[in-house]
Amino acid sequence: MNNTNMKKAVVDQIILWIVLFTIFVSFLFFIIDYSNAMKVKDNTDAIADYIGRMVALNKNEADIITGVNEVKDDYFVPAQVADLICNTDNTISNHQVIINVQTTIINSFIPVGANNVHSKTVVFNESSESQKECFLTLSFN
Repeated sequence: MNNTNMKKAVVDQIILWIVLFTIFVSFLFFIIDYSNAMKVKDNTDAIADYIGRMVALNKNEADIITGVNEVKDDYFVPAQVADLICNTDNTISNHQVIINVQTTIINSFIPVGANNVHSKTVVFNESSESQKECFLTLSFN
């Protein structure tokens, strides 16, 4: 009689440890996905800040893309000059440079359909009074 109760306790202990291990592993993968998403967001913000400063100083696109390729992490595909699209609106004289950098990330932390990391930076246009708006889309290796 006593031996039967011990078998139930051992099975309960095994199930408990399997559940705890599963929860621990799930939490670990959640932390890894979260940290990867934050790393991509931080790098995208740094790229947007860099582009904003360079466009405000009226640097040419080739120099800006060279700098972007130095600032970005290795998991991004190298950007090309054609990837940076800048539009100048001479009818708006607000001394603004608006930078939009978008990155698509496949990550279980970010919900499906909302897997774009978007960084937007607005800086003072030091080279003219016109408004400039630039777009750059980055992709992963």
